[in-house]
Amino acid sequence: MIGRALHLFAVMVFLTLFTLIGACKGVGPFAAGTPDASEAVSSEGEDGAGVPQTFVTLKMIMPGDESARMREFVDNELNERLKKELNLKLELTYIPWSDYQSKLELALSTGEDYDLFWYGTPFVSDYKTKGYIQPLDMLLQKYGRDLTANIPADNFKLDQIDGKLWAIPSQAFTSAGKFTSVMVRQDLLESVGMKAIRTISDLETFYANMHAVDPSYYGYLETERGQDVLWRELSDRPLTFLDENQMFAVNENTGELVNYLESDLYQKVAHVRQRWAVMGLIDKNLVGNLAANIDQENAGKLLFRVGAVSRAMENLQTAQNADAAARLREYYLSPDKPKYIAAPSNEAYMIPAKARHPERAMRFMNWILQSKEHYNFIIYGIEGKDYRIENGKIKLLTNDQLMYEWMWRNKKYFMAPESVDDSVVQDMMQNDDNAKISRIFGFHFDQEPVKKEYAKLLAVYNEKFVPINIGIVSYEKQYDSAIAALKKAGYDKVWAELQKQYAAFRASQPSHAGQEE
Repeated sequence: MIGRALHLFAVMVFLTLFTLIGACKGVGPFAAGTPDASEAVSSEGEDGAGVPQTFVTLKMIMPGDESARMREFVDNELNERLKKELNLKLELTYIPWSDYQSKLELALSTGEDYDLFWYGTPFVSDYKTKGYIQPLDMLLQKYGRDLTANIPADNFKLDQIDGKLWAIPSQAFTSAGKFTSVMVRQDLLESVGMKAIRTISDLETFYANMHAVDPSYYGYLETERGQDVLWRELSDRPLTFLDENQMFAVNENTGELVNYLESDLYQKVAHVRQRWAVMGLIDKNLVGNLAANIDQENAGKLLFRVGAVSRAMENLQTAQNADAAARLREYYLSPDKPKYIAAPSNEAYMIPAKARHPERAMRFMNWILQSKEHYNFIIYGIEGKDYRIENGKIKLLTNDQLMYEWMWRNKKYFMAPESVDDSVVQDMMQNDDNAKISRIFGFHFDQEPVKKEYAKLLAVYNEKFVPINIGIVSYEKQYDSAIAALKKAGYDKVWAELQKQYAAFRASQPSHAGQEE
């Protein structure tokens, strides 16, 4: 007993000295982006290989509703394997999509001890500015060998700010024109004598024809997205949104910024949305209620929504759970116009600034892409129980979804579900053919110089512009007072700062071949 007590005392003295020495150098074992204490005393090699000595619980946040099989899989097969290979237990917390942003940000702002979470790439800059996340360069270098081997270097550039990496861009797939297409129920489209969607008029005709057959179906373009779906037809300029809140854009031909809310295009889009609200294509009873929209989609009542290159594949299982005959397809309005790659991956895994086990979080992400077998295991489960491979495609043997496949979709490992039409797979694989790199590729707006003004104008935007965007408030009646309120909140100051930062970014970039100056 005395010998053991002396041994423990010696270890405590060593750790105390190690922490003090590290603190003097500013690189202690708990510094952001470095391995935590559980790794500091492991017997692994310099390259981060080997199983860590200390068993930890890795706490992860994900959006959605956890299926019964997902809980069973995590608690049993997955955690049994993670214990052997990474010496960790995964504690997975699911938050419903409708509450995800608010509850995630509450957890981050209050410093809850989560180690890993997912969100869209546009949130990386904001969360970095708010101090919610930590830089990942050192962790990636030591523990992310398979991530860098299987995800293109350009994808990582997307999440680099101020010379540091702040997120792992987990998806490595086709991405041109993402969120500018429209996904439709192809089976219902054909049931009313139509073959494809090419125009705004086509969407309206599809809705009108289906509504005449069964008024319980509805059209749905999300309030937070969908305006740029219409741009392809309504604008003679190729534009790409610059911000998640859809206030600013870039003209891909000239490289110049566009003040979208003060443009004629905004008025045109607002008029289309207003017409749709009058038609009932936008259901006023569902506006502003994301949970209700999702419920209706899950019930199979959706006619169309914003596409995302591969959403027709991703949402097929949900659609077929409601209607076994359901088929989905994505279309671009004005399909002959070019598509642009603004973000090669819209998926970002981030490690909170106060994570207890950042190195295990990085090891876990790396483990997923370590092999095709790992990839299939965590996404699809147990071969022969949850899925099997038939003719090079995945045949799911359960309706319960495991890890979201789209969050980790990788060209090297990808196999389409056997239920997906070959034409849909072909659309995805050829989506980036002849695409162009967007002028805003890699640009991040640092809100810090105008964070007070930006917060105010977002509040005004949500209150006064979103109802116009949706079509439930008349552009003619609301616009003048809305833009005046936005100006009062500091819109012009934010616009000036944005132009300044973008000009500096543009000056640092080589010109892209095939784009006019």
